[in-house]
Amino acid sequence: MKALNELIEIFSDVDHSLLIKKSLHNKFIRSTLKKRFPKGLKSAAILLPIIDIEGSLEILLTKRSTHLTTHAGEICFPGGGSEKNDTDVSMTALRETKEEIGLKESDIKIIGKLPPVPTFTGYIIHPVVGILLGSPEILIDRSEVESYFTVPLTFFMNHKNKKEGLWETNDIQLPIVEYQYQNHRIWGATAMIISLFCDRLRGEVK
Repeated sequence: MKALNELIEIFSDVDHSLLIKKSLHNKFIRSTLKKRFPKGLKSAAILLPIIDIEGSLEILLTKRSTHLTTHAGEICFPGGGSEKNDTDVSMTALRETKEEIGLKESDIKIIGKLPPVPTFTGYIIHPVVGILLGSPEILIDRSEVESYFTVPLTFFMNHKNKKEGLWETNDIQLPIVEYQYQNHRIWGATAMIISLFCDRLRGEVK
């Protein structure tokens, strides 16, 4: 429990008023997104679930179903687009988490948020960090999720496991982050969110 309490304390003093500004600090990315999506980015939210497994803090991730039309088979967090009845991004993350992996709001203690991550698919993703309470039963929706797994937080905190590079799309080069855990390639927005989370734990992101 000590590790979980330390995690909660780290997120207790986040200045949420600065999050969006920090997520869009790159002028090139900001201007490119504005040109591609003049009507603005669609809001989405994910839950970054932390689970204590015999004293080891681990991050829970899902693998998208291979028959989906977008991002099939990719590693991601439970989450999705905001709906009109969602009162805030936390509600979006909790609703999507229940739909995808069966976890109820009572199974999760939200401890904070991370800077929103804009994507070149037209979304701005709001990461919500939550601790899974006890040993909740996970029931995946096979229409969206193929499987789930956990990764020790220590793996992501190790700089040697983080790969940085450039990804080219439509003649634009974008910085990307990637992790390879066992046979799972974790990249894109998911890897960026994990990187931000680790930076926050190190005190590099307020």
